Amino acid sequence: MYLPQIKGGRTVSRYTLGAYIVVFVTDCESVGMINYLHVAFVYLPDPTDPENKPQVVMAVAAERSTNIGSIIKDPNTYFLGVFPGDGHMNLGSSTDWADLTKFTKRALEVIAQHLNIQKPPVYIPSQRND
Repeated sequence: MYLPQIKGGRTVSRYTLGAYIVVFVTDCESVGMINYLHVAFVYLPDPTDPENKPQVVMAVAAERSTNIGSIIKDPNTYFLGVFPGDGHMNLGSSTDWADLTKFTKRALEVIAQHLNIQKPPVYIPSQRND
């Protein structure tokens, strides 16, 4: 499965979307030639798995190549990349994708459309005791 390659980041929110769980990560530490600012990982829990470890089925990312600076001068311009599990789709560039709130809204729309989910996402509150 082709997914964004990151080795670190900060989980900022979680949503249920139909049978899926969407986890948003920001401040990603990217691996390779693509920088990922925000990534939404989509998990599908497997009720037959005795350890109940959800599997990643797709992702949406705010991304840009490390070489793109010579073409796109605005450092806040990112591409909206979709990883449907078997490849990659580019849904265009915008400074909106650098904004976590705007990215989250659009990523949830893209995921719902791709997975044909009609119900709205439901935010899962953090379980931390701050």
